Amino acid sequence: MKTYQIRIFPTINQINQLKELSDIRKDIWNKLLDIEENEYKTNKKIFNNFDLNNMLPDLKEQHINWKKLNSKAIQTISSELYGSYRSFFNLIKKDKTARPPKKIQDNIFHTINWNQSGWIIKDDNKIIINKISFYYKSNLNIKTLNIKEIRIKYKNNKWLCDLVVDNKIKYEDILNIKTKILAIDLGLEKLCHGIDNKGNEVIIKNKSKNINKYFQKQIKKIQQKRSKTVKGSKRNIKLKKVLNKCYHKKNSQIKQTLHIQSKKLVNMNYNTIIVGDLSVKKLMNSEGINKNKKGVRKSFHHSNINMFLQFLSYKCQAKNINLTKIDEKWTTQLNCLTGKIFDKKIELKDRKVQLSNTIIIDRDLNSAINILNRWFENHFASMNEPLDVSSVVKKFNLFNETTKSLV
Repeated sequence: MKTYQIRIFPTINQINQLKELSDIRKDIWNKLLDIEENEYKTNKKIFNNFDLNNMLPDLKEQHINWKKLNSKAIQTISSELYGSYRSFFNLIKKDKTARPPKKIQDNIFHTINWNQSGWIIKDDNKIIINKISFYYKSNLNIKTLNIKEIRIKYKNNKWLCDLVVDNKIKYEDILNIKTKILAIDLGLEKLCHGIDNKGNEVIIKNKSKNINKYFQKQIKKIQQKRSKTVKGSKRNIKLKKVLNKCYHKKNSQIKQTLHIQSKKLVNMNYNTIIVGDLSVKKLMNSEGINKNKKGVRKSFHHSNINMFLQFLSYKCQAKNINLTKIDEKWTTQLNCLTGKIFDKKIELKDRKVQLSNTIIIDRDLNSAINILNRWFENHFASMNEPLDVSSVVKKFNLFNETTKSLV
């Protein structure tokens, strides 16, 4: 599936109709949520997607205004609710702080989905969605697209329409990449520090962290100015618009940077990419392992590691590359040369680790080597050439540089 975005230009009357549909969506969500909560309290289970869809005809008779929204759009809401509950039950097994779906209380516009039907594309740049005709602008000839789903959303004072298109991936079997394996260690100083089984080092800088730092300074200045204004005044409203624009620009730049970096990694033609199974949520949690390290939690938040992994995941799928997550516990504290735990604990401030009397390497490189070795321990039958650790640590030995700096 691939998503294209077009801009639509609704009239004032059409905007009111869209807001009404959004309110209906909110009512449906809240009603189905009440049904699920009552079922769980009574029988300690929830209705599945099929059961919820069977209830919809009777509910539509009780709530006549629901009929204004397309049937497929209503079924999509029940699917979203059931999917949210499934995600909650899966997540709570690992994270006890997970929370179930909540009722929608606000009055803002909520994205509406139409799946498989509910739209007609006309000539003269017109698209009819839920029997409402909109004028749109796009460089694409959307009549030729095999559209499977449409979403209308309101973002940054613009009405946007997402077109989800069935885009079949054609896989190419390139034999020369079948033996290349890359293991990467995700971090704060560098977003990725990797090593492949041929002994080549891969480093991707943490640019998103720097972008976050820059924009946070600008945002702080605007917030300070806005705090001195009267709520609802012209200056207050103007500064709010500037603040929203700043947030939008920051998010756009971070997304673009992470897209470029993930694409660069995928285009290196590796058959398998191994990453550490990092629970970023626990690392950012104020009650987790970094509860007394506010700066570290903030750095993980600014690094956008989860977003990078999401981009990397679907790009790997499109290129037929195996993206594997592996347990990375103790990979920093483990000496990659001897396979034993270091005598002294490696702290976050320690950027280098001493493997022997004459060998010092980067701590992230040490972790990446341990991740790769751990993968090979569980994949004897992969028929891939393993990493020659001794030659790699000699190649990237920092002992002479460290000695010179001490002198």
